[in-house]
Amino acid sequence: MNQRVQTVIIASMAVVIAVLVWALIYFARDELHLKAKAPEDEVPLQSALSHQGGSAAVRLSKESQAASGIVVHALEEARAGAAAEVYGVIVNVQPLIDLRARYGAAVLDARSLRAAASNGAAEYQRLKRLFEDDRNVSERAVQAAEAQWKADQARLAAAEQSAAAAQDTIRAGWGDALARWATDPESAAFQSLAQQREVLAQVTFPYDLSAQAGRAPLSLAPVSAPTEARSARFVSAAPQTDAAMPGVTYFYVVSAHGLRVGMRVAGQLKLGGNSREGVVVPSVAVVWHGGKAWAYVKDEDDLFVRKEVSTARELGNGWFDATHFQPGDEVVVSGAQLLLSEEQKFQIRNENED
Repeated sequence: MNQRVQTVIIASMAVVIAVLVWALIYFARDELHLKAKAPEDEVPLQSALSHQGGSAAVRLSKESQAASGIVVHALEEARAGAAAEVYGVIVNVQPLIDLRARYGAAVLDARSLRAAASNGAAEYQRLKRLFEDDRNVSERAVQAAEAQWKADQARLAAAEQSAAAAQDTIRAGWGDALARWATDPESAAFQSLAQQREVLAQVTFPYDLSAQAGRAPLSLAPVSAPTEARSARFVSAAPQTDAAMPGVTYFYVVSAHGLRVGMRVAGQLKLGGNSREGVVVPSVAVVWHGGKAWAYVKDEDDLFVRKEVSTARELGNGWFDATHFQPGDEVVVSGAQLLLSEEQKFQIRNENED
């Protein structure tokens, strides 16, 4: 290859390289331009999330409020007596019914054997007198009657022991009161449980409230339907504890309407004493977050502050609160869930920016 050809090839390669470099710079000019100007063009996001007195708050313009259907309601003053919240579970009484049947069978068996033993004793005495009176009957007949009488007595003792064991088992597992109901064939209270007109609830009291069991009025409702409360009637202390809830357990009976075996129930224990002043936060204003109840209060025209709602006492269609709210506070009764979603949305955005 001569010198001229080499020169042409090198020149062609140089042209190609120059074209490629130019193309690279040309097509990357937008990225380079934006990167250079980015510090001047950055605009911080205006978050609607803020804090008011240590509480989370959401700012929402009047236009957004109208579009979202935000409605507020002014709280009114309310008074309520002292109360405490307790929890329990609806108990399956089928084992108690089975024990009652076992006890009843043992009692009937003992009654039948008692009559047989009584007849056997009379027969033995009759034959014995005949034998002693000039041997009017054989000695073998007297011995057979005595053996039958003693056998009846042994069977009677076994039946009575079985009945006593069934009664002790009921008492150990269910307490004295339910044992009396179960061993009384005429017990109307037990028939009400057996026929499911009423149900048995095992309620756990905190240790410091155990003295109020059977004294303070108690109403029970399903945990999932707190407005369905009904009066409960005290029965006795419960021999067994509830592993899910520490405290002292007691038996109560309550109307079976809407309650099923195994269902968790919440109770309001009225402690009496001086009434407290507060407000009732409507149930429609409550949103649940982090295992707690909250409500949004309108603090300014465009500012809504989230406050915790006490759920220790339910009144009517809301929760009595004497701590976090004041009469006249405007709580959001429509759109509270939207405000919570808005709050969480901006929290996520801020975390991503960090």
